[in-house]
Amino acid sequence: MPIPIPIRWVITLILVFAIIVLSVIPGHAQSGDSKFVWLVAVTPTYIQKLMHFLIYAAMAWLWTWTLEGVVPRWASLAIAFVLAVGLGAALEWYQTRVPGRFGTLLDILLNAAGAVAGLIVAVLLL
Repeated sequence: MPIPIPIRWVITLILVFAIIVLSVIPGHAQSGDSKFVWLVAVTPTYIQKLMHFLIYAAMAWLWTWTLEGVVPRWASLAIAFVLAVGLGAALEWYQTRVPGRFGTLLDILLNAAGAVAGLIVAVLLL
């Protein structure tokens, strides 16, 4: 039984919300910060870079899945790519204003590469 479109929207928007929250957490934890902030702050760089790729792949796949049956396939792929890369670039720009965070071109490229990988998976599986 296929998952209804409204449920797909909820799942996709939960991931988008999580990405936004993770992206605006300060890079340096301070006394009194939550354990979650401390966990994000001490995550090794190579794991952060891998997560950029994987999370944006998941987001692009979810957008394609969510838009399936609502718009033509080519449009769902294009919209998913624009949404994923656009959000990634916007958050990288915003991170230049978050203490201890740095918006980088490498992260934008990792986000875009992840989005492309997610779209390839979507084409193969959906």
